[in-house]
Amino acid sequence: MTAASPSVIDMHAHLLPRSAIAAAETDSTWFGSTIERDELGRPVIVTGEYRVAMGGKAHFESMERRIERMDEMGVDMQVLSLNPILFRYYLGEHHAVEAARAVNDEIAGFIDQWPTRFAGFGALPMQSPWAAVAELERVMTIPGMVGGAIGSHVGGANWDEPHLFPVLEAASELGAVLFLHPSASRIKDATPRYHMRNYIGNPSETTIAIGSLIFGGILDRLPHLKMMFAHGGGYACWAYARFDHGYTVRAEAREHASRLPSDYLGMLWYDSLVHGSDNLRRVIEVAGIDQVVLGTDFPADMGQPDPVTWIDGCDLEDREKTAILGANAKKLLGWS
Repeated sequence: MTAASPSVIDMHAHLLPRSAIAAAETDSTWFGSTIERDELGRPVIVTGEYRVAMGGKAHFESMERRIERMDEMGVDMQVLSLNPILFRYYLGEHHAVEAARAVNDEIAGFIDQWPTRFAGFGALPMQSPWAAVAELERVMTIPGMVGGAIGSHVGGANWDEPHLFPVLEAASELGAVLFLHPSASRIKDATPRYHMRNYIGNPSETTIAIGSLIFGGILDRLPHLKMMFAHGGGYACWAYARFDHGYTVRAEAREHASRLPSDYLGMLWYDSLVHGSDNLRRVIEVAGIDQVVLGTDFPADMGQPDPVTWIDGCDLEDREKTAILGANAKKLLGWS
């Protein structure tokens, strides 16, 4: 990848695999799940007792139509990742490994067909961390694949749990970027209405993940780990002062972390999907302009449908806009 192209890189763009769409059209199962459509035409994933709808019927559109939409949005490249509803860490290992490989091969096929328009984060079967390591190693041998997409927790386990550390360690050694996206919100019982599980639950999940990495000492052990967080990192850039205060007054907060929590925030990357210019400025002030990349959550209804125009309208200097729209992503991915 040259430094000159692409100029606008969307690091947060989701995919409903074509194989899942084919299963929906033929009323067949897709690695342990069935795919339906709700009354609004959105995909609904049904796995045993789990039934979850994706936010947007555009998931069913062709890749050619996706590229047309990218052109309409002014986006040169999307880094594709599996929709987090399909992470499904509750599956048995066999289904999980088969599904991850199939998804990643499909993404690799899109990259091969449209190498200037797509790159990819691989799906990882986190039910088995060692299988996830093996799949990440495989993914990183595929041209255009840049890392892995992971959930904010794995079956309730936060990212400071020892059994998950090998995945983080492997990513650091491979130079792979891990894109952490909230999934399976654990506060859904407290947010049963108004879609609050998304706009309150999802940022909360991401904040817990960042807190676990900081207070668990993961970033001390893996200082070169490349991790990018959806939705501006949740509430971390707003809560850091409370984190710092807790660090100074609570001994357990200092058990693994060697410095103030706020010192670690500049080691992580965040997408721009915060829905407000002042919010974006806050992330930049806390984490640094070099740590923010473009993210749209395409094609979800909670995403940003006009990202370039939105960034252009924010109270940013031209160099900051250029950095967010693509220059920072190139640096993160090692393309410049």
